[in-house]
Amino acid sequence: MGFFYTNKGVYTLLIITNVLWGANSVTAKFAVSELAPVTTAFLRFAGVSILLGIAVWLSEGKRALPSWKQVPGLVMLGVTGIFLNNVFFFSGIQHTTAANASLLVGGGPVFTAVLSAIFLKDRLTLRQLFGIGVSFIGVGIVVAKGSWEVIAGLSFNRGDLLLVMGSFSWCVYSILGRKVMRQMSALVVTAWSSAVGSVCLLILAVWQGFDGTVHLSPIGWGSMVFMIIGSGLLAFYFWNHGVSVVGPNRAAIFINLIPLSGMFFAALLLGETLTFAQFAGAGLIIGGVWLTTANAGTKHTENPPGQGC
Repeated sequence: MGFFYTNKGVYTLLIITNVLWGANSVTAKFAVSELAPVTTAFLRFAGVSILLGIAVWLSEGKRALPSWKQVPGLVMLGVTGIFLNNVFFFSGIQHTTAANASLLVGGGPVFTAVLSAIFLKDRLTLRQLFGIGVSFIGVGIVVAKGSWEVIAGLSFNRGDLLLVMGSFSWCVYSILGRKVMRQMSALVVTAWSSAVGSVCLLILAVWQGFDGTVHLSPIGWGSMVFMIIGSGLLAFYFWNHGVSVVGPNRAAIFINLIPLSGMFFAALLLGETLTFAQFAGAGLIIGGVWLTTANAGTKHTENPPGQGC
């Protein structure tokens, strides 16, 4: 397991995470077409919570129970990263375009870098800042398919504001997560935050009319299983582990892989055509990620998750 506490190991997990989240942006369309968005989010994280709860109890037993001092941090993680992030995202996406959504998600690393500098005293080098900029430009090219008309035609509305708030809540989740995981393992933190978020999503889903019945087609159930296990359980655990080891600002740059991954899965599963400009944008995204995560291979032993301060 020592490999996964090195930069190379953590970056590998973060790449897998955002590939899974990119696939989620495509596969989730099947479930959301059959269920209300908030209900879909609740079922997803309820499933994640159950599976993680079993895994945590088998691996850590009573050590997985948080102290009263740790409860507020776990509640904040569940509210910001699971509940608010999903509500803002699904609400915002109903009032804006996919292009705007991808661009605003691509701005997440900038938010995280600023907040990390303020609250965690993490500093990015000029090379890393340049890498963030290059990667963000790549996101724009991928989304616009190299068309200046698409870029010139972008306009912003209240849906975009909601997406910005969702991105901000995710940054808060990542920054808080690093502090919480100095006292608890990434597995425990992911399980409890998912449980808290699930309860909040259930309350909102019931308020919107969810009566407990779930009707999904076989494709819809397949989408839900992937969202629970692939882009849910595995991706959130890998993300929290990555944040606990390399910090939220370095982990955040990998978010720019989401539209890249989504582009390829849209071509694979939905038959969408890829352009040369999108491949060029993909190269910029990958180059930006490389610039931001230079000097891979260092092993982090100073404060691994679960060992405390």
